[in-house]
Amino acid sequence: MKFSSTLFKLSIVLSLIILQGFSLNAQQRKGKGDKTKAFLNFTFEVFKDEATISEPMQISLLKDVKFHPKGIPADIFNKNSEGDFGIGQNLYGKEDPITASFERLTEGDKNLFDKDLAGGGDGFAGIVVYKPGKLAKERSYITIPFKTGKDNITMTKGMKYCVEFSISLAESSKYASNNIQMLFDTQYDDEAPDNIDDCGLITRQVGRTLSNYKNKIYSGFYGWEKVCAMYEAKGGETCIIIGNFETNDETKVEVQKKPKDSETEVLPHAYYFIDNVRIKEVANKEECNCYASDTVNIADSYSTLIFDKTPILNDKMTIDQKIQAQVAYFGFGKKSYTPSGKEAFNFIIAAMKKDPKIRINIIGHNDEKEDELSDQNPELVNMARQRADAIKSYFEREGISEDRLVVVPNGAKVNSIEIQSDDDNEVRDAKNRRVMFEVIK
Repeated sequence: MKFSSTLFKLSIVLSLIILQGFSLNAQQRKGKGDKTKAFLNFTFEVFKDEATISEPMQISLLKDVKFHPKGIPADIFNKNSEGDFGIGQNLYGKEDPITASFERLTEGDKNLFDKDLAGGGDGFAGIVVYKPGKLAKERSYITIPFKTGKDNITMTKGMKYCVEFSISLAESSKYASNNIQMLFDTQYDDEAPDNIDDCGLITRQVGRTLSNYKNKIYSGFYGWEKVCAMYEAKGGETCIIIGNFETNDETKVEVQKKPKDSETEVLPHAYYFIDNVRIKEVANKEECNCYASDTVNIADSYSTLIFDKTPILNDKMTIDQKIQAQVAYFGFGKKSYTPSGKEAFNFIIAAMKKDPKIRINIIGHNDEKEDELSDQNPELVNMARQRADAIKSYFEREGISEDRLVVVPNGAKVNSIEIQSDDDNEVRDAKNRRVMFEVIK
């Protein structure tokens, strides 16, 4: 009897331990995958110690900002500073911090980030995202680690995150640019680099680097715009880095006209003020309010260019060569085919009906930008296969049996032979968005 009583008490203790562990795990997981949950809310206001900003690259004075060994530290502007790095008129332009009460926050986001709408208003950061020619390496970056209180935290693999921050082009900017980007890194340094001259471009990491889904050029001098994106974590990300991670060749710029009322000297750079960096966990992209309102038509907003070329055929060519000469080209994010593409399909279908022994590979391709943006836009995932599958379905509807058709998705790994050295990026991409054909031997 004593033995049974002891076992019963031990069972109760073990049950309590298990339940306690389950409860702790439930608290850690609360809000993940089933509803939104705040992950980061950074407003560039809290300093390590009392500070007055008097020099460039002093963002290190802020609490919870780190450094990347290659990136030049960003600038910080604050209402307690005067002159070059104060609020209002400063070295690079005239801007006021964006306060929570003036942001277009939904009720849900107000509760997540600033229920009383009292945040913001004291400061913001500034970064150089583009300089031409020999100055190209003079980029600056903001690195913000993920923390809860004093504890460092990491992103959860497979979790979806809605990421946003506010941006305004400084009036000192001769240029406006795209590639206002976010890199989700797994490491950062605690100290600034010893030699700023050794700093330069931080390289983009495939799958971890995002821009606003349009990758638009931000050219608004006064007032704030939103940069907003969706990110699915790879796991273990410890920080967000904000800046431009592309080379000058991969960056689009527009020359700006100085505002008539600006008192700021125009400099050969694209310089942006940054404020209110926020990340929340979401179950789907519809819960990312700024993203959902800004993604009406990703395809047309990026590029409407569709390349086209009529194949040159002659009597000396074999039927295999004539089939291989047929190429169908597509719009950005599109798997729908053009009239000339349909002509190519019908030519091949006629040849296959004439010779029942012919089997073909349908080889799909997409461009690199479609791959890059697919992290934020599921409809862009594996466009090469989507295109090839669409054509395979067309062939089947026209009476070609499935066993004569093989889909080969090549992605963006093979460039089109039509690309010329003087093609700009948009034309190169258009030539790469294609489906090709070859006879299976």
